[in-house]
Amino acid sequence: MSSSTSRQRGDALLEALVGVVLVAIIGMGSAYTASRIAVSHKFARTQAMAVSQLRQMLQSPSDVAAWCSGTAPPAVRIRPADTAIAPTDLSVTVTCSAAGTLTIGGRTIATPPQRVTLTVSSSALFGGNGTIAVGNVGGS
Repeated sequence: MSSSTSRQRGDALLEALVGVVLVAIIGMGSAYTASRIAVSHKFARTQAMAVSQLRQMLQSPSDVAAWCSGTAPPAVRIRPADTAIAPTDLSVTVTCSAAGTLTIGGRTIATPPQRVTLTVSSSALFGGNGTIAVGNVGGS
């Protein structure tokens, strides 16, 4: 009987060890998932800041016309959630092109407004390919 009791104790220890290993694996998976969510949240936050500022910049037709004429646009400022880190200024690239002939509801507009696209790039701040582009038709 004593060998049966010691064998049962060994089985119980083995079961406990397997349980601890399974809990550790699940814990590591949960920690990895939480870290990926935090990174995704950081990228989404900085992307939203950039898009908001670029959209605000497109609201001024006189500024857009000046940028299409060669004046440099202001930089986009990204403020990290951690206030100990300095804000980052990103230069904005302006692309202006003629929209060509436009037909709306059977009416043809020979000289439609310019297409304007504002672009900022930073793979460290935005993730992925690191490019955010916001455009409009009109405004200048």
